[in-house]
Amino acid sequence: MTEPRDPSESLQPMPVPNWLDQVCEALHEPTAHRSGLPYTAAEVPFVAVHHWHAGAVADLIGEATGRRGVDAAPHDAVRAVHARAAAGEAIGEHAWSAVLEPALADVYRLAYPREQVHSRASSAAASFARSRGWFEGEAEHYGETYARLNTEVSERVHAEANALANAAAYSAAFASHDAEDYARAWPFAMVRAWIAAYSGPADTDGSAAREARTRLRDGLVDAVGRARVSR
Repeated sequence: MTEPRDPSESLQPMPVPNWLDQVCEALHEPTAHRSGLPYTAAEVPFVAVHHWHAGAVADLIGEATGRRGVDAAPHDAVRAVHARAAAGEAIGEHAWSAVLEPALADVYRLAYPREQVHSRASSAAASFARSRGWFEGEAEHYGETYARLNTEVSERVHAEANALANAAAYSAAFASHDAEDYARAWPFAMVRAWIAAYSGPADTDGSAAREARTRLRDGLVDAVGRARVSR
């Protein structure tokens, strides 16, 4: 007779994948070895993360913000703090949060699928108006007005909420130089946001997105190499 399963076993949290595997998966590379990194996360000094952010990541986001007319100052500040951390300077959690939050808000705004959200909201609102007997022109105007207001609010809330939560998580990890804390911030999601910000949220499988993934992969390989040499 089979022993009944302890219900508490199914309630155990799933282990968090290490940061390197998360990043490689987000870059469409299922293992570190396929990214040109013959190392496990335990073999990679945490300073590699700072080298990567100060280099390839900052370059990519700098270009994305430049094309969209976004102020570069918040992103230059993040690059500078990562460069200082990579050089060995201890930087506190509050200092990290102060630079990360505004920069992350920009990234999430750029990555937000504004056109798709607007289109769905406009169509749904116009259909609702028609169902209530509105004339076609009135229904279309109502749909467009509703969609514009809804999309603006949704985009702002999405960017602000994600920036606030992620700035707190990443600030703690960067200040403590803790690879496990960094993994628990789920960097794979941040990588996806960077790619969407660069390529545009409607083209995350197109040529610009593939370019972004290649640049981030190459930058990661370089960052890990630099970190291991200076170990």
